[in-house]
Amino acid sequence: MAADELLAEIMRLYEGLDELSYYEYLGLRPGCDYVAVRDGFYARAQRFHPDQFVYRGGESLRQAVYAVFKRMTEAYNVLLDPELRVLYDAALVRGEARLSEVARARRLTAEERQVHNSFARIYLRSARRKLEQGELRGAWVDVRLGLTLEQAPPLRRLLAEIEQHPGAPGLLGGTRT
Repeated sequence: MAADELLAEIMRLYEGLDELSYYEYLGLRPGCDYVAVRDGFYARAQRFHPDQFVYRGGESLRQAVYAVFKRMTEAYNVLLDPELRVLYDAALVRGEARLSEVARARRLTAEERQVHNSFARIYLRSARRKLEQGELRGAWVDVRLGLTLEQAPPLRRLLAEIEQHPGAPGLLGGTRT
């Protein structure tokens, strides 16, 4: 990309901070897979990293590049997290270009912080919710799916809790690990 084209792209993205979607910031189509999100971010991060503009242009260009890079990082973090991506896609349908700060800042419980795979974390949350609602079979399925992704202690403890539940033997058909 020529220098003039790069500067024009930076300014387009900077001027679109309030209107452009996360997908547009990463050069992606909605519905793309997680590999495309990662690849899109890394390709753009190399091109638009603020360190490349330390000695180029003036302060206004550096501020624009920083704001664009910050939004790209936000887009990457939201689109790579399965739960945040679902929330974002719903917000996008409502005409919101960004996910709210409150939604982006959700905090993990101590138990969730021990599960590093974001998909395994989703299964942990789902299994915990289902167990609380008395849906033992669904909770058991979800925790087993989470364990296929990561053998995290919270998932193993939850599996043991489900299997030791008084209603488990008949409901789970004697299927134990």
